[in-house]
Amino acid sequence: MSELKSERLLTGKFILLLAASFGVFLANGIITPVLPVFVKDDLGGGDVAVGVVVAVQAISAIAIRPWLTPKFNQWGVKPILIGSIVASGVSFALSGFAPNVFTLIILRLIFGAGMAALFIGALTAVTSLVSPVRSGEAISLFSVAPYLSMGIGPLIGQAVFQEFGYITTFVTAGVVAFTGVIPMLFYKDVPIEALPDAEGVTLKRFYKPAVWPGVVIALGIVGMLSFGAFMPLFALEIPGLEIQFAFLILSVVVLLMRTLGSRLPDRMGPKKTGIFATTALIIGMAGLATTMGPYWAYLAIVPFAIGQALQYPGLLSLTLDGISERDRPVAISTFTLFFDLSQGFGGLVVGVVAAVGGYRSVFAASAVAAFIGLMILLAIVIPRYEAGRAARAAVTA
Repeated sequence: MSELKSERLLTGKFILLLAASFGVFLANGIITPVLPVFVKDDLGGGDVAVGVVVAVQAISAIAIRPWLTPKFNQWGVKPILIGSIVASGVSFALSGFAPNVFTLIILRLIFGAGMAALFIGALTAVTSLVSPVRSGEAISLFSVAPYLSMGIGPLIGQAVFQEFGYITTFVTAGVVAFTGVIPMLFYKDVPIEALPDAEGVTLKRFYKPAVWPGVVIALGIVGMLSFGAFMPLFALEIPGLEIQFAFLILSVVVLLMRTLGSRLPDRMGPKKTGIFATTALIIGMAGLATTMGPYWAYLAIVPFAIGQALQYPGLLSLTLDGISERDRPVAISTFTLFFDLSQGFGGLVVGVVAAVGGYRSVFAASAVAAFIGLMILLAIVIPRYEAGRAARAAVTA
């Protein structure tokens, strides 16, 4: 327990990384309530088109990883993060000018590559700043950026959209994203390959132990994907359900869990954290699927938000348990690869489900996906994690 208190977490580097990432995350939050409506109303797309636009960024995010991952060891995170911020800002700023769904898809592909680079680089840097016993706390505190953005962004986006329309909303998001470059100008890092023990080491591009935890997180992310893509449209069917308040509740609950409860993943351990979080996701999605009014929907968002807050740091901490510094980027890359796979395949699936069965069926399908993830967690991930820890303990004994 004392080990958890002995290390300073909020260093200057940590704050710079948080501030740089916040610009892109806030920009994404700004367009979140507007993008699905833009696809349907302005570009004339249907529910399947909405799913494709939300999901297509996964293609570029997946494609860039084999080339990108070794570059973190060679170049360090700074130049890659700056490039990712610029790419994301360009994508946001130009999206409002898209004349059709195809053009918007191209811009979303640019965003996908930028977001992949941002996630891998920022998480690699953040988790390398602390000892393994505090990795869950570091991940939790860093994720304040995307979830604070999820609460504030839609409020800004909705207000700008209602006053000025689509183009101004997307341009505003682009400008906000570009501000993330400023803190990165002050960030200093050392490429891992420059360290003395780097000679003669073959850099990995894939980390197998991250696969099954990645599968579980992918199945859990289906719920977040469904919420982001179809909650703005579902809200139109429920009188009194305000989409900006739905995102605000999600953001506030997650932020409370990721700040006041930032040490929970480390204190509970990956096993308890994973089970509790995945179960909460199931309850939340099932609640949205069965909601009869706005207040029930708001209530269902709470367990869903708790699950979102805890599942990701818990499973990533499990993945990074006992890992070397050199393998950290590829492990994070492999784990977060499943974010993109979930967005790609999950986005297409929920788009079809929405078109066939409506928005309630999307949330029901998300609950089923999370349940499958829970079964995999119990049957495969946790036993392998415990076996690995036992093996390492036997070697050091």
